[in-house]
Amino acid sequence: MNVVIIGLLAVAAVSGIGGWLLSSKQSQETPVKIMMFVGYFWLLAFAQFLLVALGYFGWQHFSG
Repeated sequence: MNVVIIGLLAVAAVSGIGGWLLSSKQSQETPVKIMMFVGYFWLLAFAQFLLVALGYFGWQHFSG
């Protein structure tokens, strides 16, 4: 498999697990938990993409 596809699957897996863990701790009704899962999922995904982009930028900037 391509490295990019593996990276995207890893980000999705970590975001999914993190969103599930963060939303399952709340004592809300099911639709609210689902909406919170989606919000946490995208928050964690964008944070990971930001870290990957910053790491890539730093690697390109300081390695050559």
